[in-house]
Amino acid sequence: MRGGWKIIWVAGVAMNFEFRLQRVLNYREDQKRLAEEELSRRQRELDLLQEELDALLQKELKLLNLCRERLAKAVDIQLLGNIESYRIVLQGRVESKRQERQEYCSRVEEQRQVVIDSWRSCQVLEKLKEKNLMDYRQEEKMREQRFNDEISLQQYLSKRG
Repeated sequence: MRGGWKIIWVAGVAMNFEFRLQRVLNYREDQKRLAEEELSRRQRELDLLQEELDALLQKELKLLNLCRERLAKAVDIQLLGNIESYRIVLQGRVESKRQERQEYCSRVEEQRQVVIDSWRSCQVLEKLKEKNLMDYRQEEKMREQRFNDEISLQQYLSKRG
């Protein structure tokens, strides 16, 4: 049920229930859905960043293995200098990716909190809606009981008179 109307059948008669805050509930559910989508997007970005970081670490490991192989064979000063320069560049990129990853982790956590807050605000309205529906049903039962009492009283009085 997307709208605020709900048809309730009482004694074979359709009764309409309208939750007065249905538009607010719909708005908050839309906010919750958007927050969940944003969380998903941020999580994907974090995963991609982690993959980049892993690739950089893998390159650094290969470079260190190459350096060890070269050291075992013969020392070429220029090659070792180039390897060391490249290693320093890789370490800088790894460090910047780690910082970027940390920032993305905090963004993901912030968005996760937004999703939780959106969920809570929807839950509050859902509980209020359920309470209003129960009150409405109780009121309808009382009306039905009064109607039945009136019919019974009229039948009793017509038999007596």
